[in-house]
Amino acid sequence: MTRTQENPDGAIQVFEPDPDAVYTIEAAERLAHVPRRRIAVFCKYRLVSPVVDPANHGFYFNEEGIRTLRRIEYLHHTCDINLQGVRMILSLMNEVERLQAEARWLRQ
Repeated sequence: MTRTQENPDGAIQVFEPDPDAVYTIEAAERLAHVPRRRIAVFCKYRLVSPVVDPANHGFYFNEEGIRTLRRIEYLHHTCDINLQGVRMILSLMNEVERLQAEARWLRQ
């Protein structure tokens, strides 16, 4: 299911993509709420990478790609940050996540 839905108890279930799933650009457009043309621009600027080579098979994205598209759209469209700024922020966010994972590993 690609949207939130209500279960019989009335609680809202949030969409949790299958970690092994691969989504077409049309599905990515719906899941990330980003127009296809903008997804193509984000790919051109290498802010997000499809998991399948677009020259051969089209754009396909995994769970990480969908999450990245959402982040890019938020930073670029909502926060009005240019694509170079988005690239820098994504790089810093990735470094913070890597360092947090390393710190967790070292605490074990």
